[in-house]
Amino acid sequence: MTRRENILIPKPRSNFVSIQCEKCGAKVVVFSHTTSSVKCSGCGEVLASSSGSKALISGKVLGVLDQ
Repeated sequence: MTRRENILIPKPRSNFVSIQCEKCGAKVVVFSHTTSSVKCSGCGEVLASSSGSKALISGKVLGVLDQ
């Protein structure tokens, strides 16, 4: 018999990432598994694009936001 304390709770593999644009320095928060391309609000540069799994991030990653 298993006790309730021994049951493992799955943790998500996705998270939100803070990205800074390399050209203009604007900061954007992006979902790590985005399904659409994310453009910079300042200069229009593509910061993240969909790859079917994790996003391809072309900006500077500042950090991962805690859940």
